[in-house]
Amino acid sequence: MEIGSIYEIDPETFSDAAAYNASAFSLGEIKKYNKSHTVFTGSGREAIALSLKAIAKNRPKLKKCALLPAYMCDSVFWPFERAGWDLHFYPIDKNLEAEKETLSAQIKTLKPGLLFIHPYYGLDTCKPLRSMLKIWQSKGLCIMEDITQSYYLNDIEWNADYIIGSLRKWYPVPDGGFAVSNEPFPEEFCVENRIFIDTKLDLLTKKWSYFKTPGSSEEKQKQKNAFMTKNREMEEWLDSYEKISPLSNESMKILSGIKEERYRNRRNENYRYLFQQINVERKALSVTDFEFTPVFAKESALKAVGAPLYFPVYAKNREDLQKFLVSRGIYAPVLWPVGKENETILSETEQEIYRQILALPIDQRYGLSEMQYIARALAEYEGPKAISSVACCPDSTCRPAPSCSFGSACPPLQGQDIESEVIGIRADANATIATGHIMRCITIAKQLWKKGKKVLFFTADEYPGEILTQNGMEYVCLHTSWEQMEEELPHLSRELKKHNCQKLLVDSYQVTENYFNSLRKICKTIYIDDCFTALYPADLIINYNPYHVRFPYKEAYKGKSKLLLGTAYVPLREEFQAPSCAPSRIADTTKHVLISCGGGDIYNVLCGILSKAVNKKELASCTFHVIVGSFNQNAAELELLAKEHSNILLHHNVNNMAELMSQCQIAVSAAGTMLFELCAMQLPTVFYVCADNQQYDSDFFAAESRMLFSGDIRQNRKESIDKILQNMILLLNDEPMRQQMKQKLHEVTDGKGAKRIAEEIINL
Repeated sequence: MEIGSIYEIDPETFSDAAAYNASAFSLGEIKKYNKSHTVFTGSGREAIALSLKAIAKNRPKLKKCALLPAYMCDSVFWPFERAGWDLHFYPIDKNLEAEKETLSAQIKTLKPGLLFIHPYYGLDTCKPLRSMLKIWQSKGLCIMEDITQSYYLNDIEWNADYIIGSLRKWYPVPDGGFAVSNEPFPEEFCVENRIFIDTKLDLLTKKWSYFKTPGSSEEKQKQKNAFMTKNREMEEWLDSYEKISPLSNESMKILSGIKEERYRNRRNENYRYLFQQINVERKALSVTDFEFTPVFAKESALKAVGAPLYFPVYAKNREDLQKFLVSRGIYAPVLWPVGKENETILSETEQEIYRQILALPIDQRYGLSEMQYIARALAEYEGPKAISSVACCPDSTCRPAPSCSFGSACPPLQGQDIESEVIGIRADANATIATGHIMRCITIAKQLWKKGKKVLFFTADEYPGEILTQNGMEYVCLHTSWEQMEEELPHLSRELKKHNCQKLLVDSYQVTENYFNSLRKICKTIYIDDCFTALYPADLIINYNPYHVRFPYKEAYKGKSKLLLGTAYVPLREEFQAPSCAPSRIADTTKHVLISCGGGDIYNVLCGILSKAVNKKELASCTFHVIVGSFNQNAAELELLAKEHSNILLHHNVNNMAELMSQCQIAVSAAGTMLFELCAMQLPTVFYVCADNQQYDSDFFAAESRMLFSGDIRQNRKESIDKILQNMILLLNDEPMRQQMKQKLHEVTDGKGAKRIAEEIINL
């Protein structure tokens, strides 16, 4: 695929659009505006046009004079002109913020009826104005806010009278815009704009097919030229369209299936990576005259950005940079050309904005490898010195570049050795199997990254999508049943071949002997085997658990598979390997207790422990730090407990578990990989079993006073929870026991298992 340009559309996403119940359609992001009226239109400019009709009806005496920012898309001007509004413009500086004093003077002099504001590129560039908006509104000024570039912006007091935006810029839809207000909108829709919708659907589904079908470079180029020509024609046709159409059923159907939170996270990760590489890393260079710089160059902007539309840069020779990026398959648009309405009044600063600004693509279609590729391309543009400074990921060489330019491979960058091998990982996570499997695979994947390998996950469904995205992982969803893995073989086999996966790591208890026999015809296979329930024909077998000695691995496999056995291969995250992870317990009278049950909690253990712990006088001085996993089905009950008891602190999406562990005196945890993390942190622990693959942990971790075992929750929940509480009280009150435990835990693992596994996979 190319990096950038318009979205392609999978025809399956709207195949049954005609039967879609449009009355039930909504978007979660739009609810944050807290307005009583919402309308969905064919485009953002149609949303403006409908809002202007609403203003005319709701405020008939309002003066038809509007103040708009000098930096603006000219398509915004057209609805105002067609509705007979008089347009004036207020100045914008290089930080894309309005000059508040000048704007205030213009409002006082012109006495406009409407002020149009626009937060740019995901940052609240209107923040300096927001304290004034209510004052201006109290004097009769109507405020319209265009959030087209800041759809995901949060933590704002959305007090504009009308908020409008375009959805086509964010999602793969043929049409889409919206407007919200506390004032009603007139019912002035015409029929759907079927000419535009049908043509765009045809074009964008052809682009989807284009990526999926083979063809010569000449054929591909011919198709691309025809596609781009027709697409430009349709956009020009839309420019002249003066009616207001409702959002199509096809777009509603597509939008109803999008994962807004996952898309927001992916964009944020992409933005943050480019910010680090383009801005922060280059500060170490002795280069003073950069060819391009980020529009928002301050570190504070990084924290404030809310999933931007693009990553904007100022380029001194924009056309030259844009052409260079195109030669690398990266399509960075110009936002925007100067409109005839404001071209004669622009200041020198505003002319520079229009002349220099360039938008780098960071949308949800792309992940870390594409952002690495963009960073390397920009470094190459600046020269060899910059290339050597830009790391693709921490302490690593560059990962393979993505393919681009409608299917043709991107040319290698200077000094970059691009490998074709991709290492696949097949794993799942959901409320039943929790997150342990996917998290240990992510840990191994990051070690593979460090060694310059590209990693691609394969999942049965979208449940693990958010976790993978948060960790910068690319993945392919097979849309199959995680419990019936043989059924996925035809689809998985095609994907492995398409992505040139020469090795596949599998982490699931649903595998069969036939599953591996089929896969070994395509690639080498690696299996994480915790249970020894069968012999699997994989090239590499991993069981890092100490209880592996229970099973005759060497006798059973007889050299047919390479074996990685024992705690030397425990795949712990890097935060548990650094010297800084030595315990640093809080020195106060409060006793801090970490409580976890992994990603899911199907037996509701956390609530069971906490509801009793808060009534134990022996635990009255404790603060309970509760890890709420991504798939915890009892989160609402936990929230209620936390509201009732101030000593219960809930932790979601913990970024540094080692740091949190270091603040606690003891831990309570389900068995599994987390017990090894607790060993690395030397944190005295009470543990229990809640899954088959944990049943043997009790023997090792309970032996030699390493940890206190409290039973199998599945066999007797009440008895196990009571035992957990008894052991908590015992451990908190016995300092010598805790000190003895710390020494035993320190001996279990050095934390470098994931690195060893990655090396063995690469050498396989």
